[in-house]
Amino acid sequence: MKKLIAAIAIMLAVSPAFAQTAPTAPAAPAPAKQAPAKPAKAPKVVAAPEQRAAQYADELKTKLNLTDDQYKKVLAVNTECIRRKDALKASGQKDGNGKKEIAAYRKQQYQTILTPDQQAKLKALNAQGHGKGQKDADAGENK
Repeated sequence: MKKLIAAIAIMLAVSPAFAQTAPTAPAAPAPAKQAPAKPAKAPKVVAAPEQRAAQYADELKTKLNLTDDQYKKVLAVNTECIRRKDALKASGQKDGNGKKEIAAYRKQQYQTILTPDQQAKLKALNAQGHGKGQKDADAGENK
């Protein structure tokens, strides 16, 4: 009796394997899945600090109606701040203290260069720029 029960149990266990149908046509071997080759990211081409500072100073000149003397001073401040930020990036410092110091320096310099009306316009421009992808290097305010 034990042999009969064992034979029935084996047949019940194996029978689902016979219930499957065989494929009618031999399937082509699936190509080996490879991760798509990602193109190597080209390093960002970053303009020279003088060019970036000039772009931002030109923008401020038109939006804040800077005088030629103010423009020269703003250009000098921006160039220095951008160079300092580039040096921070090159040294690999991850803490935000360096960026905050540079932003505070820029803000303090702008307060000595710009008129109160121009400072108010700059503050409004910076408030508009938040959330629009404006970089820290382009902002005269602490973020």
